[in-house]
Amino acid sequence: MPARIPTMTHDHNFVPATPEQVETIRKQLGTDEEDIKKTIASLRDWLRMQPHLPDAIDDAHIERMYIHCKCSTEKVKKGLDAYFSMRNRYPEILMNRDPLGPDIKHTTKHMKFAVMPRLTKELYRVHIIGGIDPDPTWVSWPKHGKTASIAIEMMYFDDYSLGDVIIYDMTNLNAGHILRTDINIIRALEIGYKVHVHLPGSTTLFDHVPKEYLPDELGGTAGPFDKFAYEFIGRAEKKRYWFMEQDRYTSDESKRPPDNHYTDDMYGVAGSFKKLSVD
Repeated sequence: MPARIPTMTHDHNFVPATPEQVETIRKQLGTDEEDIKKTIASLRDWLRMQPHLPDAIDDAHIERMYIHCKCSTEKVKKGLDAYFSMRNRYPEILMNRDPLGPDIKHTTKHMKFAVMPRLTKELYRVHIIGGIDPDPTWVSWPKHGKTASIAIEMMYFDDYSLGDVIIYDMTNLNAGHILRTDINIIRALEIGYKVHVHLPGSTTLFDHVPKEYLPDELGGTAGPFDKFAYEFIGRAEKKRYWFMEQDRYTSDESKRPPDNHYTDDMYGVAGSFKKLSVD
């Protein structure tokens, strides 16, 4: 009887970090299972003592925030406060986030978001934004921001990495897109990047991200960009009801203690991001 061949997943399907990769990431950050459990318990106690914040976040999400914040509990506290407070400050981005709703469909019709399926050898996750419609009349940065916020949230669902590389393929970007940019919206999504610009026809991008982690359109060998974009939105749609339910959980600023100033530093929750622009 011939040996049974195991079913292989499609190359464009998202692949979470393996247990071995998780262990390596923890070691590089100087943490382990015991430290993480103690930290989650401590942060949850802190969260319960904040009268203005709901206690509506699971342990796995807190753990991933801890990892993304390089095991800084202070940054996680800022992140937890911002996680609930920014929904009040930027409702056009962070409320009514229905992956099947018109805002998301509008954005994904005119530009594409993709998460590459495998961690790099350095244990980073590669994210790509591209496929921009050259006609700028479609631009709605609040809708774009809403879709980007879903992409960020998805990292905390599924991912475990040392950081993230975000690549903007600016091939079709023109002055019309820039003129329609709302700087306040962009600032709301700022995180703290190292930025590298790669000119058309150059190979400098491959110095940062090897070809096997890039779609064909960027000179890589991983496969067509569209497949990764479709896979990402499909995963988001499976979380539809979770995203819609989150509108219930926001900060109550009338109850914020006078000595709590985390909201003054909304951008203090930087993880480890690299932004690579491709013109």
